Amino acid sequence: MLASLNYSGFVEMPNSRLNLTQFEYETDLLYGIIDSIKEAVIVFDATFTVIGINRAAELLLGIRSNLNLPAVWGNRHYLFSPDGVTPFPIEHLPCFKTANSSMTETIELLVKRANGTEVPVSVSGRGLPDRNGVISAWLAVLAATDTSPRDAINSIPNSANTLANAIAISEYAENLLLEKEAAILESQQILRSVLNHMPAMIGYWDKNLINKFGNRAYEEWFGFSAENLLGKHIREVIGDQLYVLNKPFIDAVLGGQAQYFERTIVNFSGETRYTQTAYLPDGPEEQVKGFFVLVTDITELKFVQKRIGESEASLQAMYDSLPFLAWMKDKDGKYIHANKHWLQAVNIDNLQDLADVTDFDIWPEDLAKHYLAVDREVMSTRQQVSLTERAFDAGRETWTETIKAPIIDNKDSVLGTIGLARDITASRGAEEQLRNYSERLRLATKAAAIGICEWNLSLAVADWDERMYQIFGIPPGTPIDYQTWADLVLAEDLPHAEAKLRNLIRDQQEEHWEFRIRRKSDGALRFIQASAIIAGNPKSDAQKIVGVNIDVTNFKLIENALRESEAHLANAQAQAHLGSWSLDIGENSLKWSDENYRIFDTPLGTPITYEDFLACVHPDDRVFVQKTWQAAMQGEPYDIQHRILTNGKVKWLRRRAEPEFAGDGSLVRYIGTSQDITELKEIEKNLESSRLQLRQLAARREKAREEERKRMAREVHDELGQMLTALRMEISLLRIKFAINNQGLSDQIRNIMELLDQTIQVTRDVATSLRPSAIEMGVVPALEWLARKFSEQSGIQCDLSYSEDDFNMDEECAIVIFRIAQESLTNVLRHAAASKVSVSVNLDSGHYCLEIYDNGRGFDANAPNKTKSFGLIGIRERSLMLGGETNISSVPGQGTSIQVRIPVNPTRQEL
Repeated sequence: MLASLNYSGFVEMPNSRLNLTQFEYETDLLYGIIDSIKEAVIVFDATFTVIGINRAAELLLGIRSNLNLPAVWGNRHYLFSPDGVTPFPIEHLPCFKTANSSMTETIELLVKRANGTEVPVSVSGRGLPDRNGVISAWLAVLAATDTSPRDAINSIPNSANTLANAIAISEYAENLLLEKEAAILESQQILRSVLNHMPAMIGYWDKNLINKFGNRAYEEWFGFSAENLLGKHIREVIGDQLYVLNKPFIDAVLGGQAQYFERTIVNFSGETRYTQTAYLPDGPEEQVKGFFVLVTDITELKFVQKRIGESEASLQAMYDSLPFLAWMKDKDGKYIHANKHWLQAVNIDNLQDLADVTDFDIWPEDLAKHYLAVDREVMSTRQQVSLTERAFDAGRETWTETIKAPIIDNKDSVLGTIGLARDITASRGAEEQLRNYSERLRLATKAAAIGICEWNLSLAVADWDERMYQIFGIPPGTPIDYQTWADLVLAEDLPHAEAKLRNLIRDQQEEHWEFRIRRKSDGALRFIQASAIIAGNPKSDAQKIVGVNIDVTNFKLIENALRESEAHLANAQAQAHLGSWSLDIGENSLKWSDENYRIFDTPLGTPITYEDFLACVHPDDRVFVQKTWQAAMQGEPYDIQHRILTNGKVKWLRRRAEPEFAGDGSLVRYIGTSQDITELKEIEKNLESSRLQLRQLAARREKAREEERKRMAREVHDELGQMLTALRMEISLLRIKFAINNQGLSDQIRNIMELLDQTIQVTRDVATSLRPSAIEMGVVPALEWLARKFSEQSGIQCDLSYSEDDFNMDEECAIVIFRIAQESLTNVLRHAAASKVSVSVNLDSGHYCLEIYDNGRGFDANAPNKTKSFGLIGIRERSLMLGGETNISSVPGQGTSIQVRIPVNPTRQEL
């Protein structure tokens, strides 16, 4: 192929065209262009053998161009089908199937790089003809496809894309130059052909701003030929005005910084065009030899963008003018467009904030899943759907009537969904409210046994609802006329009902009445409450009676039962002498029951005020009643007993009351009772007298018992003790006289002496139990003896404490305290299972105080069986004999405490 190329005129091109003296210089120039291109470029010869790649291709494939490219490319596959498994032959590229030099369709492939990684690419290509139009090489461009949709919009072919073809040719020329000069010449020819066919303007200016190269488009744009463009200063070519505008970019690129900008330019024909310009430095910052100029006419693109912008604005205006919520989503569920109503509903400020937003970013998860399912159904079926959906408007739950449809392009591909939604919350709420009202009315009429009827006066027939038939016990649908209705009304109630109907027709005023019927289905007597009005024009014959009938039988039964209950209550109050009353705080009005009037001997129905009641209170109790009532008004309980004077008679009352409050907490009234307890007071007085007599009798008996104990203890101690002592002395003399030489008799006498000593000790113990001798020395020695004796016998620690004050206690009081302590210690020994007991006695505020505490098992002091414990009763009664009081406190597991207080000068309970 290389031998067939025509080199005539090509050899002189470096001098005449680019003003370069050697082919290598032109190759270096073209190589600089190719390295500034971002797309990967691969050049194949006619046999589909790789003959050159640019640096972008090196990076994409992961190989170096200084290697043996045909060998490297042939040793492995780099291009694969999108499945990543099937190798894709180079000869199957679409660009190799056409003989023309225009760019062909693209194909999506996968590049497997030398290091094993994969990159999806979009591959396009074209043939490269020489000056004779013969395709001598092929150009393939690989563009990575991992770009976002916005990047795809900006990927419209520009000067950089077009220049990629030129760079690929430059790379091809450089590689051939390394093999032989002929290959370099061929690549130069191909490159020049490519550059002259490019619509973009391509030029090169040295650092002195002198033109060294310009393709055909560059020449035509500024109206120069190849000969008169070369060697000119850039200011001569582009003009003073444009030069001044571009001067900052020129200075920057000569400083080694690439420049990209858009500019409006008037071409040689006088047309104003929009251009996209790139200034690319040739060399590093300190060694810039010149710069490349790449200019692309984007006038048409600008026009298209303007039209698109206008269309988008028109579409948005149309969207925003819709009285609905409108939106569009792509096939992945991402929002790509919406009108202002939708944006307001979801609280998004502008369309730019919609980027990558899905329903899951806006709605609750369950709602977003529902929307996603509907969208998928619309896209899969390609059918429009209409449905009612739940949504949110600025955080408020709403209901919408929604239409969703698929978006299908001209290639019949589904791109996403479009939706319109109308807010039907208000209408839905109204419908729901109407349904609720209707249902409530139906349930109310059913629950209240209300029947509705209409009587046509001209036809004398009635239209009844279902409930009317049920009330009257007639099968539903039975024709109803006046006689059918009248036959069901009790004969004694029919005249009154007919009179009410005549008044209704005559006066045209609403009427209410009651009557009884005998229900046809079961013969039951029912009470009916009726209400009716006249409907229609009074002057025409088209009048009708519209009425309701309520079965009030149950209410009548309740009313009768209430009357009976009131009668029973009044009878019960009379028998219990218990009257009820209520005092209205705001009106200061007092209401009494009949029994209350009887208790106060006041005529029934007499108006009563609180002052009237207070006037009936006994003068001696009036202050007490007033103070107690004032305390009740401050929240204290009100349960008192006092006397009243009625017709000169004194009565005792027990009055109780409870407050009643309003919703705001203010006191409304007091509701209370007045019970005549005069008889109870008499019984209580008699009972208290009997109780006092019994207590006095018990005290007398206890005193007599103590006197008897004292006498018996003295007789046992004095008389029996003396006799036993004398007997012991006689036996001692007997031993001296007769047992000195008689050992057996001596032993016998000794045994008798020991038995006698035991008898004497028992005698002393009996005397002490009846009345300890220590009691004669005072209550403290007696308690010391008792505590010591208790500890010796039980093994329980017993501590006694007493004040240093001298107890000037009479004998009777000392005996009572001693006996209480003795009974308490006996209870501890029998029941407490204690390990320690403490006894204390002292004088406090004119009272002798005795306290016994043990740490035993304790008991429930409020248990009923404990009230019947005779030991505890005895303790209480002993203290009461001297006008004292006893407090017994105990908790299970926490021991027991008995506290006794006896006045220093007691009031004795005697007969």
